[in-house]
Amino acid sequence: MAEVLTQKVETETDSNGHTSTKTTTLFHGIFAKIVIDKSINSNLRITDNYRSYKDKLEMDSSEFENKFNVFASDKIIGMQLLTADIMEELIDFKNRTKDYFDIFINENNIYLRFHCGTMFETVSFKDGKLNEKGLRKYYDIEIRNYGYKQMISYVTKITKKQYLIDVIKKYNENPKTAIVDLPINPTISSLQEIILKTIKPSNLLGGFSPRDGLDGSDLSLWCGNLGLSVSGTKATLISRILEYYDKLRKIETSTEDEREKFYNMYHELACRNLVYLRENNLILKDLECEHYFEKATNYLFEIMLKNKPLLLTGTEHPDGKLSYNDKYILWDNKSKETPVNLLDHIGQFDRYIKNSDKPVSVFMVIAPSFTENSVKECVKYSLKNDTQILLITADELKEVAVSWHKSHPDESFNLGFFKQNGRFDKSLLIY
Repeated sequence: MAEVLTQKVETETDSNGHTSTKTTTLFHGIFAKIVIDKSINSNLRITDNYRSYKDKLEMDSSEFENKFNVFASDKIIGMQLLTADIMEELIDFKNRTKDYFDIFINENNIYLRFHCGTMFETVSFKDGKLNEKGLRKYYDIEIRNYGYKQMISYVTKITKKQYLIDVIKKYNENPKTAIVDLPINPTISSLQEIILKTIKPSNLLGGFSPRDGLDGSDLSLWCGNLGLSVSGTKATLISRILEYYDKLRKIETSTEDEREKFYNMYHELACRNLVYLRENNLILKDLECEHYFEKATNYLFEIMLKNKPLLLTGTEHPDGKLSYNDKYILWDNKSKETPVNLLDHIGQFDRYIKNSDKPVSVFMVIAPSFTENSVKECVKYSLKNDTQILLITADELKEVAVSWHKSHPDESFNLGFFKQNGRFDKSLLIY
């Protein structure tokens, strides 16, 4: 890592022999290279959205697309890397720093450029890893913006309006800080906005002196409500609360359909990222992960692909059923932390197919990944039966849904594209 200043120097001589020199700064900031252990087997580039490109990758976050351009040699890998929490973190970092930055990943090399000018003394690397604490210290960031908003809301709930006013007034008493214009009769929302923009989270909780801030008993009770340890000093309790809220991520929804928030966490549900799902209040019990994965898939087919799933009856049935000509397309979700082995489930799927009241054209298995042997099982099954078995990852299916919905928002997706046996091949999609 190094601070880099790149300039273009142009010298011109006019007809009178006078020479002039023009210097243009092309880049001034931090350049860093990180070598990771595993190659992504692709190229991925993330740049600020200062101009529009036709070949940029379409993401499922409009806010992210408004701020960044993404280019990937493999769209599926690009979608897998840029999960909802990664996009939220990049958006939050952009909103707080206001700086331009570029990220380029080539195989197992990550290149970073921060267009920040001079800041070398603050940011450092340790053991080849970017020191996030250095970046946060430079930009004075204690927790992410979304988590801070939730924290301010809770403080407002357990205190009175005057507490928020007092925090701002005490901030104004500090000669080292800029004076904040406090309205004569401020609303709670205006106070919250001032605090979000000017007051550090630790000061909101702990004040500006040992006698300020929330009482230790209030902080301890708060920790208990969050499922955290309730013991420790006031500083320890505050640190614990800040760490909790720093991990929260925003789950965007544009409708009142509860399935949308599950769809936005499709990758995390498929991979059973239980810690992340609990921290963001998406699940309370482990079993909810599978249930919400099914709901998200229903949303994907009905809303994104405009193919409404059919009603399922009885108890022995797959997770979903679609009408395709005079046949069915069935699917089953497998939320797993490890690759799915089709041989472990083919008996179950065969019962679903044999018990169907109509022929089944394709049985789709939707999972985070599959074992290599699973493809062979698809071939074995199709040799003895008329039904094809399609193995498609959650990321692949969502990439299809996002792409189709953006290019054909009011049209139904032709389910015939899913008539594939074995692993899903995106190159066969023509639309």
